[in-house]
Amino acid sequence: MRQNLSLLFLHYLRFLAKLQLRKNPHAIIIGITGSAGKTSTLLACEAVLKPHFKTKSNSGSNSESGIPLSILGLKITDFSYLDWFKIALLAPLKLLANWEKYDLLLLEMGIDSASPPKNMDYLLTIIKPQIAIFLNVTAVHQQNFTSLDQIASEKAKLANQAKIAIVNPNDPLVIKYTTNPHRLFFKPLKIPYRHPLPSVYQLSFGAASALANHLGLDSKTISNNLTKYFRLPPSRSSILRGIHHSAIIDSSYNSSPLAAQEMLDFLKTFSPPRIAVLGDMRELGPSSPSAHRQLYQTALKSSDILISVGPETTKYFGPKSRKFTYWWQAADFLQSHPELIEKATILVKGSQNTIYLEELVKSLLQNPSDSSKLCRQNSYWLKVKNNFRKSATLSTK
Repeated sequence: MRQNLSLLFLHYLRFLAKLQLRKNPHAIIIGITGSAGKTSTLLACEAVLKPHFKTKSNSGSNSESGIPLSILGLKITDFSYLDWFKIALLAPLKLLANWEKYDLLLLEMGIDSASPPKNMDYLLTIIKPQIAIFLNVTAVHQQNFTSLDQIASEKAKLANQAKIAIVNPNDPLVIKYTTNPHRLFFKPLKIPYRHPLPSVYQLSFGAASALANHLGLDSKTISNNLTKYFRLPPSRSSILRGIHHSAIIDSSYNSSPLAAQEMLDFLKTFSPPRIAVLGDMRELGPSSPSAHRQLYQTALKSSDILISVGPETTKYFGPKSRKFTYWWQAADFLQSHPELIEKATILVKGSQNTIYLEELVKSLLQNPSDSSKLCRQNSYWLKVKNNFRKSATLSTK
């Protein structure tokens, strides 16, 4: 019954979103997919294009409900039944009131499964972008797929239905499953930024550059716009000042094998002492044991001190890591050992849901006001994390 009601509500949102799209019949729609880097690529595209085109986007709202809500100009706040009820009432009113005009509609399109409504086929019943950007394929949400090939095949549906597909030529699965004859390849692009960035951002900048070039902008304008306007999304490689003269590389938003590898390579470019705080990589399915064992070996080569958080890292990391189940335990350890933190570079990276390493970052900030730069800091997420900590603490007594 609950599942049927959810599907009915999704179809309701989809219907209204499709009506909303008719108000901008000449807008160019760009869909962005990949296992990692969707939000960063969308923000890079915005940075390049906004000075020249009226642009609308759905940054972060990339799901079967998030996409139609963003098209309507609505956002869910606390995911309660009351909030969804309010959305149901507001959606038709928003349809009548929202006459926003734009030239470009930039959409992240994320999938969690090969089955509707969390697959690409369902998202393409909401919206069919004329231009697609296909970044990469890695083991994210793999527990809901049979293989990496199935993930690639599902994501490639976006690229293959578009008039133009902008694809990463260095990802073999992207190339294998993108059969669109109108493919444009992009190269990694490096731009000056206010602090060092991991090389993975060069992928986002390259994709944004290829899109902007296709839309008529020259290379100099593209580079200047990226340098001037691009800003990192919260907790995706920000560098923050920490206590005891430390520097924190905050990449606590999420984690996957490829993304964690990239960030450990980035950590290695800094001078010792280097501390890696790594949380579980979630939703990897059968590949979780090998992925975490490999992450452990990589981390030993990139860091001087290794700290892990979560049941998967506790189980599969070796004896040279300091292991904790919860973020507050690891935070207490670091705070009580200032000699380890002194002038250290601290990489913090972990998955969402029960790991929440942004709260560990918060405990190490030199300036508490920098907590506004962290992910998941709205009232809904703070409540979720507070309840999780209370429940976990009670269960261990």
